[in-house]
Amino acid sequence: MKVLKNKWFIMLVSILNGVYTLCLLGFAYAAMFYKIEFVNTTKFAILYAVFSVVVGLLMYYTRGSFLTSIFNLLNMFSFLPLLLLEWGNWPLIIPAALVTLFNFFTCRMNDTVKTVFGTVYLLLYVVCCVAFFLIMTVFRVTTIDTVIETGVSPSGHFRYYVLNVENKSSGKTAVYVEPNTLDTEIAGIIELDTTIKKLVKQANNPTTMDCEWSGVRMYINGEEYFNEEDYVKVENGVPEYNFLDDNWTHTYFEANYPLQDAVMNMVNIIKDKIEEFTSKPPEDAMIAE
Repeated sequence: MKVLKNKWFIMLVSILNGVYTLCLLGFAYAAMFYKIEFVNTTKFAILYAVFSVVVGLLMYYTRGSFLTSIFNLLNMFSFLPLLLLEWGNWPLIIPAALVTLFNFFTCRMNDTVKTVFGTVYLLLYVVCCVAFFLIMTVFRVTTIDTVIETGVSPSGHFRYYVLNVENKSSGKTAVYVEPNTLDTEIAGIIELDTTIKKLVKQANNPTTMDCEWSGVRMYINGEEYFNEEDYVKVENGVPEYNFLDDNWTHTYFEANYPLQDAVMNMVNIIKDKIEEFTSKPPEDAMIAE
């Protein structure tokens, strides 16, 4: 009992509570940049629930610690991306929500500080949830996406898929290329699928996309559209990817926003005009003025 009440032991346990904060931050990062899939949903749900209960009890035990209070504040912030991007993924959402809320309200931080941060987080959650809902329902183009073909390059460094997009108009067919070696499996229960992809060709329906790999080159309807050598170098058998091209999409959270497209088109026009003006010789620039 003396050990359990020792301040140094309590501080050690408080430091260990930071593991859960790192876990939430890791899941938040994965939610934004990967597609989270479960290899074994039941196994993950049981292990994550047990882990969350243990950490929740440890945080309750050290609820008077300053470090635990800091971790609880960070947990409230880290949980927001999970709530928005992984809604419906209940084995991941429910344990994190219970631990985060329970320990925030039970930690013994100053009442004024808890009230202020509680109000700030409440407003943050409400504003972000409403904004996310409006974006996803009002500004997002509603489509039905169907993968009709997939394949892997001969080297195994890239994969592609042909996507049929049905919308209110004629729809379109698009071909995307993804790196094929960046997926990560953790402990055999959870898999993080990379969402880095490049749109190489699209056309309004009705259309056909006859995709074929020849060495490091990808041909669509007989024309070359992708060359592996532009985006990967192999050293000691390990591919090193280069995604500096602006046409690569890096996040799982992606939607077709008409307003965003309009803004980006305007930005590109202005950018082209600036580059055209700055590339002129000095005398031509003076004449233009």
